[in-house]
Order: sequence, then structure tokens, then C-alpha cells
Amino acid sequence: MSFERSLYFNLPEVQKALHANRTNLPYKWSMCSPVLNYSETDPKINILPILKRIVKNHIPVWVLSGDQDSVVPLLGSRTLIRELAHELQYKVTVPYGAWFHKGQVGGWVTEYGNLLTFATVRGAAHMVPYAQPSRALGLFSAFVRGSRLPNTTRPSLMNN
Repeated sequence: MSFERSLYFNLPEVQKALHANRTNLPYKWSMCSPVLNYSETDPKINILPILKRIVKNHIPVWVLSGDQDSVVPLLGSRTLIRELAHELQYKVTVPYGAWFHKGQVGGWVTEYGNLLTFATVRGAAHMVPYAQPSRALGLFSAFVRGSRLPNTTRPSLMNN
């Protein structure tokens, strides 16, 4: 799949649609770009102060986690976001509950202060869009629209 991904993301029409590579970089997109200088200490960087600064500037932040992620377990992420909300003195505006996608539970979500959201994606591992593309798109679409994740599902139109 690496070849297909590389081919796809380097197509000019795909980059245009994603508003990517607007400066016409002299190299192609790749999964692990040699242009970026990764360090073994990078995973130890605490991003909570950065998230705090973003939210304090009234920019919505959604943190998502696959519920089958063994790399970044959802309970750790959920706890960190809850602690961040507490530090910002944000109250729970949407209690932890199910969100729905295409008539099924898409995952679980809670919101703090209308700017900070933690959501899980049911059946997804570390790479959520790869494992659950439809649910990931539903979640991303809600974020882009600035709307809440649906917390109800319409009854089936099919006769049982």
C-alpha cells in the first residue's frame, strides 16, 4: 500500500484538492519524509501545553482515539484530555456517551467547554482512517462543519 499511497498523494489534483504542497516543494510526498528530522526524543514531547494554548485562543480541538489502539491506549488519552479540561476549568458540556454513524455506534465522545472534545472510534486501531474509513470520515466531517457528533440514530427504514 505504500506505493499506492505515495502515487495518490503526489497527484497534482489530489494535492490541489487537499490544499497541499501550495509552495511547489522540490521533492515528492512520502510516508516518512527524509526532510523531517525525527529524533528518538520526539515521542517524549508533551503536547498538552500546545493544546492548552490552542484552546485558550478559542480554536476547537478534537482528540480522537481508536478503541483498539495498542500504541496510544484510549484511556490514557481520555485521562489527559480530562485533566487538561480540569486545568482550563472547562465543565463537561456533553457527557461521555455514544456517537452514531450510519445507524451504528461510531464510538464514544465527551466535550468540555465547547472547545475541547475527546472521541473514540469503534473498531479502529492506531491508524483510525485505515481501520475505519467511514467512521473516521464521519468524525472528521463533523469537526470541519463545526457540529457535534450525532448522539442519536434514526430508526431503520427496513421492515423487520
